[in-house]
Amino acid sequence: MNEREKALIQLLSQKNDWVKADILATHFSVSTRTIRKYVNAINSYDSSYERILSSKLGYKINLKSKIDTTKAAEYTITPKERLYNILKQAVLHDEGMDIFDVSEELFVSVPTIESDLKKAKNLLDPFNLTIKRHGNLILLNGSERNKRKLMSQIFYNETNNKFLIIKRIQEAFDYDLTPFKEKLQTILEGYNLNINEYTVGNILLHIVIAIERVKNHYKIQETHMNSLNHTEEHKAAIEIAQLIYTQYGVQFDEIELYYLNMLLISNTTLLEYDNLTRNNLNRYIEEHYIDLVEEVIQKVNEYYLIDFHDDEFLIKFTLHIRNLINRAKLNYLSKNPLTNQIKLTYPLIYDLAVFISNQIQKREQITINEDEIAYIAFHIGSFFERQNDLQNKLTCTVICPQYYNMHIEMVRKLNHSFEKYLEIDKVMTSANVDLSVIESDLIITTVDIPREPNREIIRVNPFLTEEDIGEIYQFILRVKKRQSRFKLRDQLINLFDPHLFQQNVYLENEFAMIKYMGEKMVKLGFIEHEFIDDVMEREKMSSTAFNNNVAVPHSLHMDAIRSSISILINEKSLKWGKDTVQIVALIAINKNERKIFRDVYDSFIRIISEPENVHRLLQSKNYEAFIETLLSLMEN
Repeated sequence: MNEREKALIQLLSQKNDWVKADILATHFSVSTRTIRKYVNAINSYDSSYERILSSKLGYKINLKSKIDTTKAAEYTITPKERLYNILKQAVLHDEGMDIFDVSEELFVSVPTIESDLKKAKNLLDPFNLTIKRHGNLILLNGSERNKRKLMSQIFYNETNNKFLIIKRIQEAFDYDLTPFKEKLQTILEGYNLNINEYTVGNILLHIVIAIERVKNHYKIQETHMNSLNHTEEHKAAIEIAQLIYTQYGVQFDEIELYYLNMLLISNTTLLEYDNLTRNNLNRYIEEHYIDLVEEVIQKVNEYYLIDFHDDEFLIKFTLHIRNLINRAKLNYLSKNPLTNQIKLTYPLIYDLAVFISNQIQKREQITINEDEIAYIAFHIGSFFERQNDLQNKLTCTVICPQYYNMHIEMVRKLNHSFEKYLEIDKVMTSANVDLSVIESDLIITTVDIPREPNREIIRVNPFLTEEDIGEIYQFILRVKKRQSRFKLRDQLINLFDPHLFQQNVYLENEFAMIKYMGEKMVKLGFIEHEFIDDVMEREKMSSTAFNNNVAVPHSLHMDAIRSSISILINEKSLKWGKDTVQIVALIAINKNERKIFRDVYDSFIRIISEPENVHRLLQSKNYEAFIETLLSLMEN
């Protein structure tokens, strides 16, 4: 099963509904005939059941088939999987590998292996490793430390960046890690150090690879080591090294101990958050990091109008940034299994994380990758959750005639059940209601009142039942969605301009396209030329492609002359980083309209990145048709 077939299964599994062939064809940038070929190939792998069902409605995953996409490995391995196999063997064989032996083991020709080796460059370059040929011999050149990092990277890639749970590491390296992990955590707790489920896998994987390499006499050669004695992490590293020797019979020398120490500094945090305050934080962490975080969140406030001055957030975030910077300087950047999910589900939160990462990169002269950006997004998301910033309350008027204080009990129940969603700003105890004096978003009433256009009214029982509570909740969601849709519609339409609508422009990559679209915006007076460089800088931080359909490039700085969105629609796919897209929406926002970016960014991306919506938008023959289709999508 090839990558496209696996991707098709994944998409249909996520949808769990019928998807039309032309929508799938648009999503994968192929013909409907090719989609049919993929389906036939997938169903041919096992004659006992159909993995994918077909009908006039399109294609749908067959839930009864108990699909396991990993079963594809029984039939064939993809070129990417073959490349990982070759590189792992190259790490294990410092003396080199005979290309004919590799060819026989993998059941492919020598030219195929040679082609794979050419593709290895992109994977090896970040680790300063190179593949060399001496006759038939394949050699992997580079430092031992970087070879270990490559092994770690390949392991993450092979597990599709999922959580590094013990089971996966044990299966890969044939180790029993459960008792080791428990003792490791006990040691760390003894030194008031904490690891969470996101980082424990990183530490275990590093230790297992180090054990394997030391056992086979592959040692790191290091000449520059800073003194790390007397720190809690150093004391913990000494105990863990002793545990490794006791459990696996492998002795860590001074250099291995140093890197184990650095691993703990980069991946552990103080256990007792409750003892930390803004006033005593500098006893546990250097002033440099405290000042850095203060400067960065001030920048966020200036650009996004979001105030992160919250003690709990600042303490945890400062500790995280300290560890992140240490990881970056040591090139120990963490993997995040939820990066793509966060990027797609919470675009604005992720974009705030990109902005923060950009500020830290410039100040610290480091590189922060997408996985680390996603960890920053975790902290931002947690802050919003606590502040209830993502759920603005609706105002509500309660109409309940006074009878033995029945209205008081009703208000109490409503406050208890809908504290996060409703702000009751008026209670009316008369049956004769003048609706003209009510300005609330919605009305909850126990009596019949006249219906008026554009009035959100729900009738409930005098004594609220469970059914009433459920209906009110659904009613609130509908009202909020309707309000958001109307607000988004007005804001978006004001950002479009017929002069910024283009079709079927094909350039070599995303940066050429950004430059082309940006220069037109400069010519029309929407942005200054420097704005284009800012958009490119943002794109280099993390791709703005979403769902393999749409790219939404934009600047990290709200300094457009006039807020606008430039739209490009292509009949064929355009290469955009690692993805391909057919719709490009270049967003430019003026600093006086910064709140617009916060309001429209998430919603706009959700609308235009759905495969069905993209398919409809691509049918637009001109600007008017595009706007009409977009408006209709906002109504749904």
